[in-house]
Amino acid sequence: MNIDTDFSIDDLTLIKYLKSVDSPFLPKIQEVYGQVKDILNSRVQHVFPNYTLHNTGHSFRIMEYMSKLVSDYTKLSELEIALLIYAALLHDIGMAVSEDDITAIKTDAFPFCDVKFSAMKKIMGGDESLAMQEYVRRIHASLSGRYIRENLKDKLVIPKLTSLDFAKELALICEGHTEDYDWIENKLRSNEVRGDYSFNPQFIATILRLADILDIDSNRTPHNLYKLISPKGKSDDEWKQHFVILNNEKIVTNERTQQKKIVFHGKATNASIHRKILIYISWVKNELTNATALVNGMQAQYSLVYDTTPEINIQTEGYSFSDYKMTLEFRAISSLLMGEKIYGSKSLGLRELIQNSIDACRLRQESDEIKHEFGQDAFKPKIKVILDQEKNQAIIKDNGIGMSMEIIKKHFLNIGVSYYNSDDFLLKDFNYKPIGNFGIGFLSCFMLSDEVKVLTRHYKSKNKYLIELERGNEWTSLTETEDVLFEGTEVILNFKNFMDVFDNKSEGVKKFLDTYFLTDGIEFALVDKTVEKIGSINNPIIISTPLDKGLVKIDLQDYLKEIEGYALIKNKSSFIKKFEELDFIGELYKYDDEDGLLPVEDFANLEIDDYINGKELKYLTIPLVESHLENDFLSGMKFTGDDVKEVLEKLDRELKWISVIVPKEYQGSLSSEELDNRDYIFDKLTFEDLEALGHSSSCITKTSVNTITLFEGRKNNLYLPFDKTDRDNGFFYIRPEKRKELFMRSVLIKDFRFNIPILASIFEIQTIVANINSRKFIPDISRNNVDTKAKDMINYIIGKAIHIGATNVLTLGVDEKTTLQNFIAEFYSDKTDYEK
Repeated sequence: MNIDTDFSIDDLTLIKYLKSVDSPFLPKIQEVYGQVKDILNSRVQHVFPNYTLHNTGHSFRIMEYMSKLVSDYTKLSELEIALLIYAALLHDIGMAVSEDDITAIKTDAFPFCDVKFSAMKKIMGGDESLAMQEYVRRIHASLSGRYIRENLKDKLVIPKLTSLDFAKELALICEGHTEDYDWIENKLRSNEVRGDYSFNPQFIATILRLADILDIDSNRTPHNLYKLISPKGKSDDEWKQHFVILNNEKIVTNERTQQKKIVFHGKATNASIHRKILIYISWVKNELTNATALVNGMQAQYSLVYDTTPEINIQTEGYSFSDYKMTLEFRAISSLLMGEKIYGSKSLGLRELIQNSIDACRLRQESDEIKHEFGQDAFKPKIKVILDQEKNQAIIKDNGIGMSMEIIKKHFLNIGVSYYNSDDFLLKDFNYKPIGNFGIGFLSCFMLSDEVKVLTRHYKSKNKYLIELERGNEWTSLTETEDVLFEGTEVILNFKNFMDVFDNKSEGVKKFLDTYFLTDGIEFALVDKTVEKIGSINNPIIISTPLDKGLVKIDLQDYLKEIEGYALIKNKSSFIKKFEELDFIGELYKYDDEDGLLPVEDFANLEIDDYINGKELKYLTIPLVESHLENDFLSGMKFTGDDVKEVLEKLDRELKWISVIVPKEYQGSLSSEELDNRDYIFDKLTFEDLEALGHSSSCITKTSVNTITLFEGRKNNLYLPFDKTDRDNGFFYIRPEKRKELFMRSVLIKDFRFNIPILASIFEIQTIVANINSRKFIPDISRNNVDTKAKDMINYIIGKAIHIGATNVLTLGVDEKTTLQNFIAEFYSDKTDYEK
């Protein structure tokens, strides 16, 4: 479909100029144009059916913008004009990937990029077509550079000096249109020479970037084509964005000052689209600012005399729009995010830094394992906390993956922009799932120190970066040096500030490190240079010491995916086979309307099934205040203002207690209530009956309804007692033998409490140590806990694993094991994604 019939390359300003000076570059330009014309007009649209046009029409408009953006194109060398034309033609040629490339991409075998198509497809919800478009879009500038180097080197030559080519520079110019200005300064020079021609690659790359972003108007997205193609998703937003701009001529010159300005006229019928346009125009402003800064100081022919603030004239239809926008005050926000209000304790700033080191080391380890060759030494993760009083430094050092300039600028220096949640990271599809999630954790280092220095080198780069930061100040310094010997990242803190948080005791630092991190597979040490002592941090999830007598271990990873650890359990009680094995409070009585209240003296005549409703046996407990306690009781009532419950609790151990069982049909009417000498419970169970058992007539009492929960194995012969909540609820890290801790990616979630919802009472859980590696579980912003939904799920899956494990590690009879398995099938019936 030829959609650019109004355009001819011979009509373009820069081509006309080269013709007017009889440039020897023209024949090769025409030859290259002939080679790529059909590729741009057909192949790109085949791969990108739903994207805005990146065809020759787009290239032609860019050439026209180029001629207007430069101060005077006649002052440029013929080679520079040729490079402008080539850059306009070829910067998007990488979008036209071949069928062979597509096949390699789909099988994750494309050697040109470390992004995995399978990961892209996952991010795009399984849409293969959209995934392919997004995959190629991300790397198309690099692919354009590859196309130039591999296919055009023999054409991109100096006339009459065909051994001299400029393919390398042109490839980098085209690659630069998706990079930033630091990349352009580092990769390209401002002065190159080929034969008799000099040229400025930095300037050419700058003009390409500016011209490319100005091609946004109705020419870019013809309305009929928009309706015909009906693009969806991200491309749909881009088409709409392009369509509201009305003016083709966007570069206006002030005749008096000769200063140029970018002007936009447009119409919007939707506030959301209007906002997108303003975001786009902000992008234009940033480009202009960076471009003018880059060319400042270059020779006169490269000057860009521009008002860097574009003029915006957008008419609104159907809504009003203001110039006001939401802003964030750095000092206030950073103070909020780096303070104890979120984390609860200044010491937890160290947790945030160490977990960053753990993430970096694990990612480096996985990267190295992929490329590891037989005979090479395996990568060994190392983390050190170094205390150096003489230099007034506390250093957290790791040999992890490090940070590149791109990561520093896009993520590290952008508060709230997590690298680990970005497409840049997710598309690498690591198996290891970092704990970092919100992009604010590093700010917590200011709870430990007022000044912070960060030294880092990405393991694939030769350059090291020094970042210097100060509490409450948004300005940073960034220094780049070449240092291939430096590994990983160092965070350098003020020693005095740091030690104040830990009461100026290195033992406090060590205790913190020993508590908060699992160290399996990591060489972790605390180095105290003041006393020349190196303390190993050793907190493995693997038990290396013999178990105490009676304890048995359940390995959670035997039953769960992406969760490792163990539980230690021991026998607590037996299955219930007879009524007399049930545990009641005090002396046991039974009641029915025929015989009234009678003591249970012979259990042989009692059948459990007669007293159990479903899985519950409800009964009453009644405290009896005997005569010798009468005065104490009455005094207590007077002192507490007749608070019966409080007085009974204080006299608990001295009271006589009785339990009363009733047939199951009576249990629905049981209730907890106060009783005096005028009250009764049932027709034949009155206050007088309690007096007959020794209760004082002057004292009231209070009945309580208790429940025994039983799961039936064999009617009247085998029952599994169970609790609906863990009786150890609320217990957390008191003694080593009672250790109950949840870690996520080896970092302690300190406020999490295990509360197994349904627990068989035949065993007691002494210890739970679980480490969740699944990215589906994310701590809250404080990293001290998880939300309620996650809590419930974690307790459910750990509880289920422990019960299944118990069927394998406890000594049970055949019927007992079957009963426990049936119990699991009923109460843990939901199948989760975490079970093996």
